[in-house]
Amino acid sequence: MSEEKQEKQQREIKRRHYLVEKLQCRDMVDRMLAEGYGYEDIAQAVFDAGERIGKSSICRYHNSMSQVAERVIKAREQVKVLVDVLRDRPGTDIAEAAEQVMLQGLLQKVATADEEDFEEMSLAQAGRLIGTLSRSGVNREKFKLQYNQGVGAAVDRIMGELRVELAGMPDVLTVLAAKLETVRTELTAGQG
Repeated sequence: MSEEKQEKQQREIKRRHYLVEKLQCRDMVDRMLAEGYGYEDIAQAVFDAGERIGKSSICRYHNSMSQVAERVIKAREQVKVLVDVLRDRPGTDIAEAAEQVMLQGLLQKVATADEEDFEEMSLAQAGRLIGTLSRSGVNREKFKLQYNQGVGAAVDRIMGELRVELAGMPDVLTVLAAKLETVRTELTAGQG
């Protein structure tokens, strides 16, 4: 393919501006689209308002806005599911759940993408983002392990000191030991 054709193709792919966005009466167009008016009626209303636009421009704009609306609705649904899961499982790591939603969406985009989809994000950028999300998960698991080890070490140290201090009071030591184990369990629940 000649260089000229490639440049033309790139310009066509990058063309994301819509004539409707330049109209003074854009709000009217948006309202009429929302109310279900036909493209021809909208074009006539724009003409009556002193501007010009074609039906096909309105159609392209409407299709693009519909796709954006669908993505917003889908994202809202995913967030609602995430909130419901977190409400049902109080020990769930919020960062992990949000990361999983992001990773799922990104992987879905990569799997179903064609060249136009990577206009704003290259395949390399998507790959780096996936890698970053994966490293984030590894770092979070490392933190959880260190946290649990720290809690365990602290409880063990306190228990050792209590054994020395309460050597003559085994009943008190038993009660405090049970309380410490409860604290250990509560602090590490949802962390492992």
